[in-house]
Amino acid sequence: MKMLSLSFFLRPLIPGLFLALTACGGGGGGGGGAMAPAQTCNALTVPATSIPTPFTASSSTTPNQVSVTVEQYTYVNYPTMNLPYVTVQVCHGSQCVTVDHVVVDTGSYGLRVRSDFPGISGLNLPAVTNGTVPVMECAQFLGGYMWGGVYQATVKVGGEATANPIPIQLVGGQNSFTPPNSCSSAGSNIGSLSGIGGNGLLGVGVFLHDLSPYYACATNANTGSGNLALTSIVSNPVAAFGSDNNGTILTLPTIASGGQLTATGTLTFGINTQANNSLTTSYAVLPVPASGPDTGNFTASLNGQAGTYPASFFDSGSNLYFIPLTGVPTNAHGDYNPQTLITITGTATSFVNASNTAPLSFGLLDISNSLSSGDVAFNDSGSDNGATAGSADFGLPYFYGHSIINGLNGAQVNQGSTSFTGPFYAVH
Repeated sequence: MKMLSLSFFLRPLIPGLFLALTACGGGGGGGGGAMAPAQTCNALTVPATSIPTPFTASSSTTPNQVSVTVEQYTYVNYPTMNLPYVTVQVCHGSQCVTVDHVVVDTGSYGLRVRSDFPGISGLNLPAVTNGTVPVMECAQFLGGYMWGGVYQATVKVGGEATANPIPIQLVGGQNSFTPPNSCSSAGSNIGSLSGIGGNGLLGVGVFLHDLSPYYACATNANTGSGNLALTSIVSNPVAAFGSDNNGTILTLPTIASGGQLTATGTLTFGINTQANNSLTTSYAVLPVPASGPDTGNFTASLNGQAGTYPASFFDSGSNLYFIPLTGVPTNAHGDYNPQTLITITGTATSFVNASNTAPLSFGLLDISNSLSSGDVAFNDSGSDNGATAGSADFGLPYFYGHSIINGLNGAQVNQGSTSFTGPFYAVH
């Protein structure tokens, strides 16, 4: 899910019908509780994130993999598809709460957890403040927002843990403050179980911080200064791990065309730090810009399509391909529905170095019959509804049968004798 600084396209599905809840979940989700009298929420100035000093993660023997499961989560009250779940622990000191069914999102940065998830309130996580005033975040996605307070927590995933507490966001539930109009105008509040499609969102993309709007909120006008330190911004947990902290590899198995009931893969932490995360020559590396109009993107050309897609990216938080295509049949809702499998091929090219390319190949098929049978994992599902001109969102369907690396901004990694500095994707 690529926001306005993140991304997240979630399409809850009714068999035979795609209902668009574009961007990170979609419609549901309660607002932030009753507004206190004389509430004031002042926007905070977020520092421009400087490019980190290049770093190389040291070798590790820490268990650095966690299982990723694509399945129907029992407590989500609508049929879903292509949501990759992991389990995360949120800790304060020695007390931890295990949060299951957290969506892995390689298009966003930072951990967001439902504030009403059982046990979270009992951790009494320290609030991030601006002076003495609590900091709230409006995490804005392409079709909605998540509103909630920023708190310090230690984050554990598999055998990895942040070396120190980091800022995370607790979303939904009964927050003390109502989102201001500058936040709520972004669309629906999707910070809920139905909006997320799970209990949280784990953003492990190529950047270190989420630069969405932040606010200092109080029940009086004294909301403090207008500046927010970078250390108070929701941040990518991977960069804060004690080891294996220079990137991730998301690997999903090859599945049958037309889909299957579930799928299980792995999320691996670190690049070139253990035997299971080597950047071998079998990977095609795509460096992406760290700033400017093409931040985080590559350009894609697709055979049979006029022009190129200069705003392209790999995004496990998008549960379909969101790519505008010509000559491919669609149903009344804009979803691609060819009656026999069609395969589209092309090339991804780096903006940073045009000699860095990767082959592209994906299928499209009418999956309505499989949806009716209760299947959840699909590799050939796409839509023009929610797609943006010039943008190719290679969502979770592209991850089936691939290993895709997200190299963090500033991470220095060798592939043989060639050195790459993140941000970059690498595709195998």
